[in-house]
Amino acid sequence: MFDKLFEPITIGGVTIRNRLSTAPMEVLYCDENGMVTERYLKYVEARAKGGFGLIINEAHAVLKGTGGFNRCSGMWMDEQIEGQAKVAKVAHDNGAKIAIQLIHVGRQSEVSVTNRELEAPTAVADPTLYDVPREMSKEDIDHVVNAFGDAAARVRKAGYDFVEIHGAHGYLLEQFLSPYSNKRTDEYGGNLYNRARFSLEIIENIRQKAGVDFPVIYRMSMTEFMEDGLTIAETRAFAQMLEKAGVACIHASQGNYATIRYMLPPAAVPHAFTADMAEEIKKVVSIPVLNVGRYTDPYVAEAALEAGKADMIAFARQSLADPQFPSKTKASKVDEIRHCIGCLQGCIGGEEHGIYAQVPVICMVNPELSYEGEYTYDIPKQLKNVAVVGGGLAGLWASYAAARCGHKVTLYEKTGKLGGQWNLAIMPPFKQEGSTMLVWLKKQMENYQVEVKLNTEATAQMLQNGGYDAAIISTGCEPVKPRIPGIDSENVCYIPDVLGCKRNVGKNCVVIGGGEAGTETAAFLLQIQKNVTIIEAEKELCRTGQSAVNSFLFDYIGNRSMDGHAWGGTRPSARILTEAMVTEITDHSVTYVKDDKTYTIEDVTDVIIGVGNRIVNPFKDGIEGIEKVEVVGDAAELKDALAAVQNGFRTGYYI
Repeated sequence: MFDKLFEPITIGGVTIRNRLSTAPMEVLYCDENGMVTERYLKYVEARAKGGFGLIINEAHAVLKGTGGFNRCSGMWMDEQIEGQAKVAKVAHDNGAKIAIQLIHVGRQSEVSVTNRELEAPTAVADPTLYDVPREMSKEDIDHVVNAFGDAAARVRKAGYDFVEIHGAHGYLLEQFLSPYSNKRTDEYGGNLYNRARFSLEIIENIRQKAGVDFPVIYRMSMTEFMEDGLTIAETRAFAQMLEKAGVACIHASQGNYATIRYMLPPAAVPHAFTADMAEEIKKVVSIPVLNVGRYTDPYVAEAALEAGKADMIAFARQSLADPQFPSKTKASKVDEIRHCIGCLQGCIGGEEHGIYAQVPVICMVNPELSYEGEYTYDIPKQLKNVAVVGGGLAGLWASYAAARCGHKVTLYEKTGKLGGQWNLAIMPPFKQEGSTMLVWLKKQMENYQVEVKLNTEATAQMLQNGGYDAAIISTGCEPVKPRIPGIDSENVCYIPDVLGCKRNVGKNCVVIGGGEAGTETAAFLLQIQKNVTIIEAEKELCRTGQSAVNSFLFDYIGNRSMDGHAWGGTRPSARILTEAMVTEITDHSVTYVKDDKTYTIEDVTDVIIGVGNRIVNPFKDGIEGIEKVEVVGDAAELKDALAAVQNGFRTGYYI
């Protein structure tokens, strides 16, 4: 089934064992001086061992402070060569070829991060950020051009097979190329060739300093998805310029910070969504085209190659989710693959996790990411008989980790279904891919012989009599019942009733609570053709949600919005009320206060409560006879699913 994926390919005279590449992603595993760490080395080693033919390492700054992140890798000084040589060697020792991507972020960063003045083709701040850059002079341009050439020479000296130029995603090279960001009137502005001049000069400088026989890959955004940005018409022509300049391969990507939801696409974006555009590039050049863009499935990747959309496929977050993706695919063990679910929670993140938080990335479906050198699964000196109570995410990951370490594990789940609240989380629009994690976890219960006891509510007596050495409590949480007059009306239910398909709601629904769960429940109700009003006390909906994920969710709801208090007509409609407080519920109405005025929504068929959860732990006083009792997931602390995965896995591993 995967003959094309595992067909060798030659780029710039270098033969690669297959057509599967990692994509360069900031993982922030280097230190603050851009030096390689053991953590970074183990990360690369895992993907080389996993079978990727080409590894393209994350963006490395060509000048200090131009990488855009506080732990950005670097190639701006000779002292960085030694560590990078170790990275190249570990890739080669495991059969992979390897490239370093070079970057200058230009205006797409903040002075507080770069600790240097931002610079760009034009002195206009990126609309998604705040700091105004300095307009680059000819001397500035020449300085950066030489910095790219010097960095590429270091890349070659370190033993890498390729160098990749980051000319995509709205960073400095694309800032020059795009009419959206380049308003210059000199030889670097105006027509396409002038806007391309900066990139072409960098390519020439690299060839002079690193050698014409050192293959250059150029990563470009084929489109910026903006009316005044780059389009496929211009980037087709630019691709031809790149080939003529000596580029060995084009890495076809998309987007910039203003369209970041396509640059870093969540699950709402279709798989292989840029493949048709990549084919347009492939039509006009004779060099290989590497395509990236929500590839998570080997069948989709194989079909894209067979259809002639590209010559090679780059797997970005999928290579984080499962570094063994290639080897599992080649061995026809597709059911063992951990699929990226497009949640963006640990890799891109927000206030606590990922690159937005300027902390090393982690992964929802791969808690081993970032800990490749720590989680080795060495058999512990003392094997234990372990009880896990609760089959939600934390309990499942704890069971997997403990069983894989060799412990005997029994998992108790009081319902007839594993997965806990994750079964609800996959119901709203754009969330179905989350089911792949449950499918994988259930298979691991079989692989590692976890004894799963469904429809069994564990009691303290049962655990005391079970001969267990340790217990992991993952009993989760339950919805909070707010103190609202009428809360016990027959038309009132809770989010698990709706997403769990236990309640067949009527046509006109009010969701009280506009957090992530409430907002996604509202979208689910719209999907099943119900009218929805969301009432939220805060200023905005889904305040803790990931921004790119939220953007598609808000579009889904906003496209069905209505005004006033009358329910919609034949088409399902949504109404959003923020900074509003519900004061009463009746069998047919909801009354709320907003801006010190009282309003009533009539003809309400169902009221769905989603104002939060509370911890459920019937074993909070411990279990007599079992010395080691650990509490994980929501039973320990109400956090998100990512925290439950990390906490559950780590507890199981070290039990």
